[in-house]
Amino acid sequence: MYDFDSILGEEQLKLKMKAVANNGKHSHAYLIVGEKRSGKTTLSNCFAKALQCESEGNKPCGQCLSCLQMDAGNHPDVIHLEHAKEETIGIDDIREGLNDDVVIKPYRSDKKVYIIDDAQNMTIKAQNALLKTIEEPPSYAVIIMNATSAEALLPTILSRVVLLPVKPVPDAVIKRYLMRNKEVPDYRADVCVAFARGNLGRAVDLVSDAEFDESKEKAVTLLKEIADRDYGDLYVKAVELGKDKKGAELTGLMDFIRIWYRDALVYKTTGRESGLIFREEIQYIKKVSKLIAYEGFGEIFDALKKAQLMLRSNVNPETVADLLLIAVRDCEKES
Repeated sequence: MYDFDSILGEEQLKLKMKAVANNGKHSHAYLIVGEKRSGKTTLSNCFAKALQCESEGNKPCGQCLSCLQMDAGNHPDVIHLEHAKEETIGIDDIREGLNDDVVIKPYRSDKKVYIIDDAQNMTIKAQNALLKTIEEPPSYAVIIMNATSAEALLPTILSRVVLLPVKPVPDAVIKRYLMRNKEVPDYRADVCVAFARGNLGRAVDLVSDAEFDESKEKAVTLLKEIADRDYGDLYVKAVELGKDKKGAELTGLMDFIRIWYRDALVYKTTGRESGLIFREEIQYIKKVSKLIAYEGFGEIFDALKKAQLMLRSNVNPETVADLLLIAVRDCEKES
Protein backbone atom coordinates (compact mmCIF):
# COMPACT_ATOMS: atom_id res chain seq x y z
CA MET A 1 0.00 0.00 0.00
CA TYR A 2 1.45 3.33 -1.09
CA ASP A 3 0.65 5.98 1.51
CA PHE A 4 2.41 9.34 1.90
CA ASP A 5 1.65 9.27 5.63
CA SER A 6 3.72 6.09 6.04
CA ILE A 7 6.84 7.89 4.76
CA LEU A 8 8.89 9.37 7.60
CA GLY A 9 10.21 12.86 7.03
CA GLU A 10 10.20 14.47 3.56
CA GLU A 11 7.28 16.70 4.57
CA GLN A 12 7.99 19.42 1.99
CA LEU A 13 8.53 16.90 -0.79
CA LYS A 14 5.26 15.11 0.04
CA LEU A 15 3.36 18.40 0.13
CA LYS A 16 4.78 19.35 -3.27
CA MET A 17 3.79 16.03 -4.81
CA LYS A 18 0.27 16.26 -3.39
CA ALA A 19 -0.09 19.84 -4.63
CA VAL A 20 0.94 18.83 -8.16
CA ALA A 21 -1.59 15.99 -8.15
CA ASN A 22 -4.39 18.15 -6.74
CA ASN A 23 -3.98 21.16 -9.03
CA GLY A 24 -3.50 19.01 -12.13
CA LYS A 25 -0.53 21.04 -13.35
CA HIS A 26 2.21 18.48 -13.69
CA SER A 27 5.49 18.43 -15.56
CA HIS A 28 6.33 15.67 -18.01
CA ALA A 29 9.49 14.59 -16.21
CA TYR A 30 10.68 14.45 -12.59
CA LEU A 31 13.96 13.36 -11.04
CA ILE A 32 13.94 12.14 -7.43
CA VAL A 33 17.51 12.18 -6.11
CA GLY A 34 18.64 10.54 -2.90
CA GLU A 35 20.96 7.95 -1.41
CA LYS A 36 20.40 4.26 -1.84
CA ARG A 37 17.66 3.04 0.55
CA SER A 38 16.41 6.59 1.13
CA GLY A 39 12.85 5.80 0.02
CA LYS A 40 12.94 7.08 -3.58
CA THR A 41 10.96 4.16 -5.01
CA THR A 42 8.24 4.47 -2.36
CA LEU A 43 8.01 8.21 -2.99
CA SER A 44 7.75 7.74 -6.75
CA ASN A 45 4.99 5.16 -6.36
CA CYS A 46 3.07 7.41 -3.96
CA PHE A 47 3.47 10.26 -6.45
CA ALA A 48 2.24 8.08 -9.31
CA LYS A 49 -0.71 7.00 -7.18
CA ALA A 50 -1.62 10.63 -6.47
CA LEU A 51 -1.27 11.61 -10.14
CA GLN A 52 -3.55 8.77 -11.24
CA CYS A 53 -6.13 9.17 -8.45
CA GLU A 54 -9.68 9.63 -9.77
CA SER A 55 -11.04 11.45 -6.74
CA GLU A 56 -12.36 15.00 -7.02
CA GLY A 57 -11.05 15.68 -3.52
CA ASN A 58 -7.58 15.36 -2.02
CA LYS A 59 -5.36 12.92 -3.87
CA PRO A 60 -4.58 10.15 -3.43
CA CYS A 61 -7.90 9.09 -1.92
CA GLY A 62 -6.88 5.47 -1.44
CA GLN A 63 -10.38 4.27 -2.35
CA CYS A 64 -10.93 4.76 -6.09
CA LEU A 65 -10.21 1.98 -8.57
CA SER A 66 -6.97 3.64 -9.64
CA CYS A 67 -5.66 3.84 -6.07
CA LEU A 68 -6.65 0.24 -5.40
CA GLN A 69 -4.85 -0.87 -8.56
CA MET A 70 -1.72 1.01 -7.50
CA ASP A 71 -1.74 -0.64 -4.08
CA ALA A 72 -2.22 -4.03 -5.73
CA GLY A 73 0.66 -3.35 -8.12
CA ASN A 74 -1.36 -3.83 -11.29
CA HIS A 75 -2.24 -0.34 -12.52
CA PRO A 76 -2.28 -0.58 -16.36
CA ASP A 77 -1.09 3.00 -16.82
CA VAL A 78 1.82 2.99 -14.36
CA ILE A 79 4.82 1.29 -15.94
CA HIS A 80 8.00 0.39 -14.09
CA LEU A 81 10.84 0.25 -16.60
CA GLU A 82 12.54 -3.12 -16.67
CA HIS A 83 16.08 -3.68 -17.91
CA ALA A 84 18.03 -6.73 -18.95
CA LYS A 85 21.23 -6.05 -17.00
CA GLU A 86 21.08 -5.46 -13.26
CA GLU A 87 23.46 -2.48 -13.10
CA THR A 88 22.99 -1.02 -16.57
CA ILE A 89 20.03 0.51 -18.38
CA GLY A 90 20.78 0.30 -22.08
CA ILE A 91 19.35 1.96 -25.15
CA ASP A 92 17.17 -1.06 -25.98
CA ASP A 93 15.64 -0.93 -22.48
CA ILE A 94 14.59 2.69 -23.04
CA ARG A 95 13.39 2.11 -26.59
CA GLU A 96 11.35 -1.01 -25.82
CA GLY A 97 10.17 -0.12 -22.32
CA LEU A 98 9.37 3.55 -22.87
CA ASN A 99 9.77 5.06 -26.34
CA ASP A 100 7.83 2.34 -28.17
CA ASP A 101 5.19 2.18 -25.43
CA VAL A 102 4.63 5.89 -24.86
CA VAL A 103 3.00 6.32 -28.29
CA ILE A 104 0.16 4.07 -27.10
CA LYS A 105 -2.50 6.08 -25.28
CA PRO A 106 -3.44 5.24 -21.66
CA TYR A 107 -5.75 2.28 -21.19
CA ARG A 108 -8.19 3.77 -18.70
CA SER A 109 -6.55 6.88 -17.20
CA ASP A 110 -5.86 10.32 -18.63
CA LYS A 111 -2.16 9.87 -17.83
CA LYS A 112 0.52 7.29 -18.38
CA VAL A 113 3.24 7.30 -15.71
CA TYR A 114 6.65 5.71 -16.22
CA ILE A 115 8.96 5.02 -13.28
CA ILE A 116 12.68 4.50 -13.91
CA ASP A 117 14.58 3.21 -10.88
CA ASP A 118 18.38 3.59 -10.75
CA ALA A 119 18.30 6.15 -13.53
CA GLN A 120 21.97 6.92 -12.83
CA ASN A 121 22.73 3.56 -14.50
CA MET A 122 21.48 4.66 -17.92
CA THR A 123 24.16 4.59 -20.57
CA ILE A 124 24.79 7.75 -22.59
CA LYS A 125 22.99 6.19 -25.56
CA ALA A 126 20.05 5.29 -23.34
CA GLN A 127 19.91 8.85 -22.00
CA ASN A 128 19.95 10.28 -25.50
CA ALA A 129 17.12 7.95 -26.47
CA LEU A 130 15.14 9.08 -23.42
CA LEU A 131 15.89 12.71 -24.24
CA LYS A 132 13.95 12.44 -27.49
CA THR A 133 10.79 11.52 -25.56
CA ILE A 134 11.36 14.14 -22.85
CA GLU A 135 11.80 16.87 -25.47
CA GLU A 136 8.51 16.09 -27.25
CA PRO A 137 6.38 13.94 -24.93
CA PRO A 138 2.72 13.09 -25.51
CA SER A 139 0.48 15.28 -23.35
CA TYR A 140 -0.52 12.29 -21.20
CA ALA A 141 3.03 11.07 -20.40
CA VAL A 142 4.75 11.58 -17.02
CA ILE A 143 8.24 10.18 -16.46
CA ILE A 144 9.55 9.79 -12.89
CA MET A 145 13.22 8.92 -12.54
CA ASN A 146 14.90 7.82 -9.31
CA ALA A 147 18.65 8.29 -9.03
CA THR A 148 21.40 8.33 -6.43
CA SER A 149 23.20 11.12 -8.30
CA ALA A 150 21.99 13.89 -10.59
CA GLU A 151 25.54 14.33 -11.92
CA ALA A 152 25.28 10.95 -13.64
CA LEU A 153 22.68 12.34 -16.04
CA LEU A 154 23.25 14.48 -19.11
CA PRO A 155 22.85 18.26 -18.65
CA THR A 156 20.28 18.21 -21.45
CA ILE A 157 18.13 15.83 -19.42
CA LEU A 158 18.62 17.74 -16.17
CA SER A 159 17.48 20.95 -17.86
CA ARG A 160 14.16 19.32 -18.76
CA VAL A 161 13.20 17.67 -15.47
CA VAL A 162 11.84 18.92 -12.16
CA LEU A 163 14.41 18.03 -9.51
CA LEU A 164 13.00 16.54 -6.29
CA PRO A 165 15.85 16.00 -3.78
CA VAL A 166 15.29 13.59 -0.90
CA LYS A 167 16.47 15.10 2.39
CA PRO A 168 17.86 13.24 5.43
CA VAL A 169 15.28 12.14 7.99
CA PRO A 170 15.90 13.73 11.44
CA ASP A 171 17.84 11.44 13.80
CA ALA A 172 15.15 11.67 16.48
CA VAL A 173 12.50 10.49 14.02
CA ILE A 174 14.59 7.49 12.94
CA LYS A 175 15.44 6.56 16.53
CA ARG A 176 11.78 6.71 17.56
CA TYR A 177 10.84 4.51 14.59
CA LEU A 178 13.49 1.90 15.41
CA MET A 179 12.52 1.72 19.06
CA ARG A 180 8.76 1.63 18.47
CA ASN A 181 8.46 -0.36 15.26
CA LYS A 182 11.56 -2.57 15.38
CA GLU A 183 11.81 -2.90 19.17
CA VAL A 184 15.46 -1.83 19.10
CA PRO A 185 17.04 -0.97 22.49
CA ASP A 186 17.99 2.65 23.13
CA TYR A 187 21.77 2.20 22.79
CA ARG A 188 21.50 0.06 19.66
CA ALA A 189 19.16 2.61 18.09
CA ASP A 190 21.69 5.40 18.73
CA VAL A 191 24.44 3.44 16.98
CA CYS A 192 22.27 2.66 13.94
CA VAL A 193 21.06 6.25 13.69
CA ALA A 194 24.60 7.64 13.88
CA PHE A 195 25.80 5.50 11.00
CA ALA A 196 22.64 5.86 8.92
CA ARG A 197 23.13 9.64 8.58
CA GLY A 198 19.47 10.41 8.00
CA ASN A 199 18.77 7.35 5.83
CA LEU A 200 15.90 5.37 7.38
CA GLY A 201 16.36 2.37 5.09
CA ARG A 202 20.02 2.11 6.01
CA ALA A 203 19.20 2.39 9.72
CA VAL A 204 16.71 -0.47 9.45
CA ASP A 205 19.29 -2.58 7.61
CA LEU A 206 21.93 -1.95 10.28
CA VAL A 207 19.66 -3.25 13.04
CA SER A 208 20.18 -6.84 11.88
CA ASP A 209 23.42 -6.49 9.91
CA ALA A 210 25.93 -9.00 11.30
CA GLU A 211 28.68 -7.63 9.03
CA PHE A 212 28.15 -4.16 10.49
CA ASP A 213 28.55 -5.54 14.01
CA GLU A 214 31.74 -7.34 12.98
CA SER A 215 33.11 -4.19 11.30
CA LYS A 216 32.28 -2.18 14.41
CA GLU A 217 34.21 -4.56 16.66
CA LYS A 218 37.24 -4.50 14.34
CA ALA A 219 37.18 -0.71 14.12
CA VAL A 220 36.83 -0.24 17.87
CA THR A 221 39.72 -2.66 18.50
CA LEU A 222 41.89 -0.73 16.04
CA LEU A 223 41.02 2.66 17.52
CA LYS A 224 41.69 1.48 21.09
CA GLU A 225 45.19 0.43 20.05
CA ILE A 226 46.08 2.87 17.29
CA ALA A 227 48.42 5.00 19.41
CA ASP A 228 50.52 1.90 20.13
CA ARG A 229 50.57 0.59 16.54
CA ASP A 230 53.75 1.12 14.53
CA TYR A 231 53.71 2.19 10.90
CA GLY A 232 54.24 -1.37 9.71
CA ASP A 233 51.08 -2.55 11.48
CA LEU A 234 49.10 0.31 10.00
CA TYR A 235 50.41 -0.46 6.52
CA VAL A 236 49.23 -4.07 6.85
CA LYS A 237 45.77 -2.76 7.78
CA ALA A 238 45.86 -0.35 4.82
CA VAL A 239 46.68 -3.22 2.45
CA GLU A 240 43.73 -5.16 3.84
CA LEU A 241 41.41 -2.19 3.29
CA GLY A 242 42.85 -1.63 -0.18
CA LYS A 243 41.64 -5.03 -1.37
CA ASP A 244 38.20 -3.46 -1.72
CA LYS A 245 38.95 -1.38 -4.82
CA LYS A 246 35.65 0.49 -4.54
CA GLY A 247 36.65 1.83 -1.13
CA ALA A 248 33.44 0.75 0.62
CA GLU A 249 35.26 -0.94 3.51
CA LEU A 250 37.49 2.09 4.02
CA THR A 251 34.48 4.41 3.89
CA GLY A 252 32.87 2.32 6.63
CA LEU A 253 35.99 2.57 8.79
CA MET A 254 36.07 6.32 8.25
CA ASP A 255 32.55 6.52 9.67
CA PHE A 256 33.70 4.69 12.80
CA ILE A 257 36.73 6.98 13.12
CA ARG A 258 34.57 10.08 12.72
CA ILE A 259 32.08 9.05 15.40
CA TRP A 260 34.76 7.70 17.79
CA TYR A 261 36.62 11.02 17.87
CA ARG A 262 33.39 12.98 17.78
CA ASP A 263 32.42 11.20 21.01
CA ALA A 264 35.81 11.97 22.55
CA LEU A 265 35.54 15.63 21.58
CA VAL A 266 31.98 15.88 22.96
CA TYR A 267 33.14 14.36 26.26
CA LYS A 268 36.17 16.65 26.39
CA THR A 269 33.90 19.66 25.90
CA THR A 270 30.97 18.68 28.12
CA GLY A 271 32.25 16.03 30.52
CA ARG A 272 28.95 14.18 30.07
CA GLU A 273 28.25 10.67 28.82
CA SER A 274 24.77 11.46 27.50
CA GLY A 275 24.66 11.79 23.76
CA LEU A 276 27.71 9.59 23.17
CA ILE A 277 27.39 6.85 20.56
CA PHE A 278 30.11 4.56 21.93
CA ARG A 279 28.84 4.76 25.51
CA GLU A 280 29.89 1.19 26.25
CA GLU A 281 33.49 2.21 25.53
CA ILE A 282 33.37 5.20 27.87
CA GLN A 283 36.70 4.40 29.60
CA TYR A 284 38.50 4.61 26.27
CA ILE A 285 36.53 7.67 25.18
CA LYS A 286 37.59 9.43 28.39
CA LYS A 287 41.21 8.42 27.79
CA VAL A 288 41.20 9.79 24.23
CA SER A 289 39.46 12.99 25.30
CA LYS A 290 42.28 13.70 27.77
CA LEU A 291 45.04 12.56 25.44
CA ILE A 292 44.19 14.73 22.43
CA ALA A 293 44.20 18.53 22.43
CA TYR A 294 41.45 20.43 20.62
CA GLU A 295 43.87 21.11 17.76
CA GLY A 296 44.46 17.36 17.46
CA PHE A 297 40.77 16.69 16.96
CA GLY A 298 40.75 19.31 14.22
CA GLU A 299 43.65 17.58 12.50
CA ILE A 300 41.86 14.21 12.63
CA PHE A 301 38.67 15.62 11.12
CA ASP A 302 40.74 17.39 8.45
CA ALA A 303 42.45 14.07 7.65
CA LEU A 304 39.03 12.46 7.23
CA LYS A 305 37.93 15.21 4.83
CA LYS A 306 41.10 14.79 2.78
CA ALA A 307 40.60 11.02 2.68
CA GLN A 308 37.03 11.45 1.42
CA LEU A 309 38.22 13.85 -1.27
CA MET A 310 40.96 11.43 -2.35
CA LEU A 311 38.49 8.56 -2.64
CA ARG A 312 36.19 10.71 -4.78
CA SER A 313 39.20 11.48 -6.96
CA ASN A 314 39.77 7.73 -7.43
CA VAL A 315 43.00 7.55 -5.45
CA ASN A 316 43.88 3.94 -4.56
CA PRO A 317 42.05 3.02 -1.30
CA GLU A 318 45.22 1.43 0.06
CA THR A 319 47.11 4.71 -0.26
CA VAL A 320 44.22 6.67 1.26
CA ALA A 321 43.94 4.24 4.18
CA ASP A 322 47.67 4.32 4.87
CA LEU A 323 47.81 8.13 4.97
CA LEU A 324 44.66 8.39 7.09
CA LEU A 325 45.69 5.83 9.69
CA ILE A 326 49.15 7.39 10.05
CA ALA A 327 47.59 10.85 10.48
CA VAL A 328 45.22 9.60 13.19
CA ARG A 329 47.97 7.68 14.96
CA ASP A 330 50.31 10.67 14.93
CA CYS A 331 47.60 12.94 16.39
CA GLU A 332 47.22 10.59 19.36
CA LYS A 333 50.96 10.12 19.75
CA GLU A 334 51.89 13.79 19.56
CA SER A 335 49.07 15.27 21.62
